[in-house]
Amino acid sequence: MNILIVHMRYFPDKTGTAPLVTQLAEDLVTEGENVTVIASLPHYGRTSIHPEYRNAEGIIHQSEENGVKILRTSVFVPRHPGLFQRAWNYLSYNFLSIIAGTKVGKVDVILAINPPITTTFSAWLISIFRRAPLLVGIQDVWPDCVINVGKLSSPFLVLPSRILERIQYRIADKIIVLSSGMKSNLIGKGVKSEKIEIIANWADPDTVKPIKKENDFYLDHKLEDYFVVLFSGNHGYITGLDSVIETAEILRNEPEILFLLAGEGSVKADLQKSATEKKLNNIRFITTQPEQQWLEMLAASDLALVTLRADLAGLNVPSKVYTLMSAERPILASVPANSEVAKLVLRAKSGIICKPENPAAMADVILDLRAKPKLLEEYGRQGRDYLLDSCNRDRQTKKYSTVIRSAIMRN
Repeated sequence: MNILIVHMRYFPDKTGTAPLVTQLAEDLVTEGENVTVIASLPHYGRTSIHPEYRNAEGIIHQSEENGVKILRTSVFVPRHPGLFQRAWNYLSYNFLSIIAGTKVGKVDVILAINPPITTTFSAWLISIFRRAPLLVGIQDVWPDCVINVGKLSSPFLVLPSRILERIQYRIADKIIVLSSGMKSNLIGKGVKSEKIEIIANWADPDTVKPIKKENDFYLDHKLEDYFVVLFSGNHGYITGLDSVIETAEILRNEPEILFLLAGEGSVKADLQKSATEKKLNNIRFITTQPEQQWLEMLAASDLALVTLRADLAGLNVPSKVYTLMSAERPILASVPANSEVAKLVLRAKSGIICKPENPAAMADVILDLRAKPKLLEEYGRQGRDYLLDSCNRDRQTKKYSTVIRSAIMRN
C-alpha cells in the first residue's frame, strides 16, 4: 500500500500527537507499506523553527527517516499565543501541504489527523487529485472543545465552525476516534455509526519504561526532599491547569510537596504570572525535556497529574495517560467521572480520580496519597501491566493498518 499521512506534527516535535504519528508511520513501514508524511517544519513550543531545520531550503523540505518519506512544509511560527497568529500558523501549513501533496507519488489512501480541523480539508483536496479514499483521525472533537472552554463564543465564528465540522464528517470515507464517548458525540451529530472506528492512543513500552527514581534529573533538580507532583504536557486551555495553581496555594504550607509543571502551551505565561503573584514557592515550571531527561523526569515524580476541564468529558483523551502507565507512574486524574480518562484509569487500576476544577479535592487526595507509598507503587505497576496487555504500540498501530486496508479494499 502507498499511504499518505497528513498531520502538522512529526518528530522531533514533542507535542502528544507527534510521537504517535511518528510511531504509526514507522510501524506501517515495518509491515511493508510505503508511507509518506506531510508535516510542518518542527516548531512546537518554540518561537522559531527547530535549530536542526532552520537552514532547510525551499518551501518544502524532503527527507527520509526510518523508511518514512517526509515532506516538511515551511510554516509561519507564532511569537504570541493569540488566535490570529495561531490561525496563520495552521493555514500556512495547510496551504503548503496541498502543494506538497502534488509532489507525492502514487497514493492508495490518505489519513488526515487533526487538530487542526483544516488539515482534513487539505487532505481532502489531495484525495480528489489523487483519487484516493480519505480517512480522518480525530484527536479532539472540534469545535466543541474550544466552545466549551469559552474560547469560541461569537455566533459569527461558531456557525461557520459547525459547518466546517459537519462537512468534515461528510467528506471522510472513514472516521477514527479515540473513545466511545467521542463516537457517541459524532453519532449525535448525524454521523452513521458504521462510518466510525474507535482506536485508542498508546505508548511504546519498549521506549517508555520504568527506571530508577534517583537519576540525573532527580539530582540536578534537587528533588531529594520532595514529594513531586508532576504535570507533563501541553499547557493549554482544555487542561484546566489554573486549578493546579490553586491547589499549590492550598498546600503552600506543606514544604515537602512540590508541583512540577513541564512543557509549553498557550496558557503557560498566565500560569507563571499567577504563581508569581501568589508567591508560590512550591511550584516550578520547566520546558519540554529532551527524551532521556523526559524519561528521567517521569521516574523522578511520585505522582503524575492528568487534568481535564469539567465540560470536556467526551471530547478529549490526553495521550499522556498511556505514557504515564508505560512509565509505571501512579496517576491522579482530575477529570469528569464520566470521561474516557476516568474509565481508563479505573479499568487499569492505575490511580485515583478526583473531581475536576476542584483544588480542595485535589489537595486532599495528594495529602492522602503522600502517606501511602505502597499504594502508589501498586498503582504504577498495575498501570503498566494494563498497558502491556491492552493498549501498547504494536497492538494499536496494527488496528490502524486493518482500517486502512479495509478502506482501500472498499474503494
